[in-house]
Amino acid sequence: MERFLLVVNSQKDIGLTVTNRVDAYLKKRGCFSQIIVLESRDDDVALEKVGNFDCAVVLGGDGTILRVAKRIGNSHIPILGINMGHLGYLAEVEKEHCEAALDALCDNRFDMDDRMMLSGVVFRNEECICEAEALNDIVITRGGSLQVLSYELRINEMFLKNYKADGVILATPTGSTAYNLSAGGPLAEPGADIMLVTPISPHTMMNKSFVLKASDEVSVTILPPHDADKEQIIEVNFDGSNRVKLQAHDRVVVSKSLKTVTLIRLHQMNFLETLHRKLREE
Repeated sequence: MERFLLVVNSQKDIGLTVTNRVDAYLKKRGCFSQIIVLESRDDDVALEKVGNFDCAVVLGGDGTILRVAKRIGNSHIPILGINMGHLGYLAEVEKEHCEAALDALCDNRFDMDDRMMLSGVVFRNEECICEAEALNDIVITRGGSLQVLSYELRINEMFLKNYKADGVILATPTGSTAYNLSAGGPLAEPGADIMLVTPISPHTMMNKSFVLKASDEVSVTILPPHDADKEQIIEVNFDGSNRVKLQAHDRVVVSKSLKTVTLIRLHQMNFLETLHRKLREE
């Protein structure tokens, strides 16, 4: 590899100390590098800026990697994360070891993992009002008052159940260790070809997740609230961003995306070893 895109979360790398160190080291090795600074969660990576690069090095945490992954998915540029926060599952390299990681990239000593993504389409009156991808999860939640959210769940157009709950999480295997895990959902090996459906605090004795084939299609329709006089705040978000307000009778259809994200793997540590490290930190 010779051409590197450096994307940094300035709130994680204060003063760009590590970023400048990475940039200088790459130039010392005769490589080309370009820095993009994300000043806030609202900053994005413009597609026109990610053209002819061999790799995107993301300096931040898992959240920063998610933001970058969604924007450069079409370019098929592989991503390496340098962890600037807490131990995560996507940012593989600790900042203390970034020079060794850069040597491995320059010398082509690495493996690549393709991760599936989800595609979500929001319909209102049978018209599409939003379409977006997610590497981790697509989450439908209620906000505001403590009034629960009512929704209908269908799989491959077949009615499954009406739920009263705080929401529902539709996650990839990559996202199984995120909100899905906090809500009691199962862990999945990141390379698996499945989709996870986890209700959030459902008002039912059947508080279980569903593990579906990646080729399945899940449809969530928002049902009218029990108390029509109370305003209900409902939204769907894609990897914690791209929030869209929902209303009664809106329908969110989730399926496997045609896009994938390629993550660079430098170490032979597998998912279970990473999970063990994570659990040991708690």
